[in-house]
Amino acid sequence: MQNTPNPFNEFTVISFNLPKAMNATLTVYDVNGKTLKTISSTYDEGINNIRLNDSELGASGILYYQLQAGNFTANRKMVVFN
Repeated sequence: MQNTPNPFNEFTVISFNLPKAMNATLTVYDVNGKTLKTISSTYDEGINNIRLNDSELGASGILYYQLQAGNFTANRKMVVFN
């Protein structure tokens, strides 16, 4: 799981692969741990994509995101340039 492009200035796409259809939650945080955006939905088996626009986040610089799906949790870093 990683967002591309990274760094980005207009939008980025976070791609992730699920072994079966299930609920997943993506949460984006700033460097202080403040939640900037949360997206929860049911996603299909296989590769899924979530597009984030910089205007949705309301922050620039280094941000962190976490994907939770079933027993799986992953954390990554992304950089936003405005």
